[in-house]
Amino acid sequence: MRDIAARICRDYLTGAWKTIPAEDLQLRRISGGLSNFLYYVSLPEDLYQQQKRSDTRRSNYSSGSSSSKRARKDSYSSMLEPKEVMLRIYGQTHGEHALETMLTESVVFTLLSERKLGPKLHGIFPGGRIEQYIPARALKTAELGDPKISLKVAEKMAAIHSLDIPVSKEPDWLWSTMNRWLNSMESTLKTMEKDQANGNKAISGQEIITRLDFRAEVEWLKSVIEREDHPIVFSHNDLQEGNILLREDCSPASVVESFCTLDQFDESTQLGSHFSSILISNSTSSSNSGSLTSLKANGADGASVGGEVAVHHEDCNKNSRKRSMCENIESELDNTRDSVLSGNSQALSDQPCDGEPQLMIIDFEYCAYNYRGFDLANHFLEWTFDYTNPEAPFYYHKPEQFPTAEQQVSAAISIR
Repeated sequence: MRDIAARICRDYLTGAWKTIPAEDLQLRRISGGLSNFLYYVSLPEDLYQQQKRSDTRRSNYSSGSSSSKRARKDSYSSMLEPKEVMLRIYGQTHGEHALETMLTESVVFTLLSERKLGPKLHGIFPGGRIEQYIPARALKTAELGDPKISLKVAEKMAAIHSLDIPVSKEPDWLWSTMNRWLNSMESTLKTMEKDQANGNKAISGQEIITRLDFRAEVEWLKSVIEREDHPIVFSHNDLQEGNILLREDCSPASVVESFCTLDQFDESTQLGSHFSSILISNSTSSSNSGSLTSLKANGADGASVGGEVAVHHEDCNKNSRKRSMCENIESELDNTRDSVLSGNSQALSDQPCDGEPQLMIIDFEYCAYNYRGFDLANHFLEWTFDYTNPEAPFYYHKPEQFPTAEQQVSAAISIR
């Protein structure tokens, strides 16, 4: 893997990355990726110390010289190269609309990177991409209600909603996601029925699920939405705490724990052959998918924000502890949920802290044009779901943490 990382960085980065031997690179596996493989790659620290001394000598020589010749900008200058990057290698993915999904996600990531709304992009290669790295951690569920953080999240959401992205402007994502998960649920229920016929114990809650006509609920929801002219904007569609990174040196006082760990890369891992095959011919199959924890809206025990229909989308894979929940549909709905150390150091470092939290939004694979109310209400519902529960159902539901009317209005004003 070290040789592969060195080759990719040599081809797509500049300066010292062009000549540094693979064995001198610092390489560590980053925890957090499920479908993608994430690596921290850095130039050796002593290289920069040597370079700094060399740059100082050149600077002193230039300042003391009477020559009018313009100083050459050294190609190894730290201004031309990142010291550290995050290498993302796509895992094997599956799905009917795989190529379309992958292309759309790449376009969105690139545009958000250019506009400093997401991690800086250093390169896209067959099988993955190189992103700028910054030490950060994901928010905790309780922090979503912090007034300063809530305001910053609203500002980020507003910036995303204002974008004009060259993808379909129709709000089809919501309905296709619902349909995909309903198909998966029906397939799972059939498997459960076969297990029961073979004498296996029924799974708790199955009978309740089968009594509900979810497809009728979807049709009802469509009819509710069609009665009003709900704004359609480019939406994140999964703005939960795991997808909001906090720069730790600009954290509010309540922030004390780091989110993600860097595990020393183990050369004995058996992933090398997988990476090699991906880089040669990456599997182009992936699909955006989500689960629906609420199909309720206006006047039906649901949430309505500013007159806009509120629906909640929850990704089954957003927390690694929830994997067991999804094993029976993993091959069909394999997606990346990478709440990891990642970010745009340029965008973040250029902003003064001033005691204010500096946030970065990540994970854009669900981005699509959608009803504005969905993005807003989905985020509010995420205030009440804590995915740190290691036992089934792999989350804690805390309805008392749902934002008050005042908190909702404050966020809505910032977004609009």
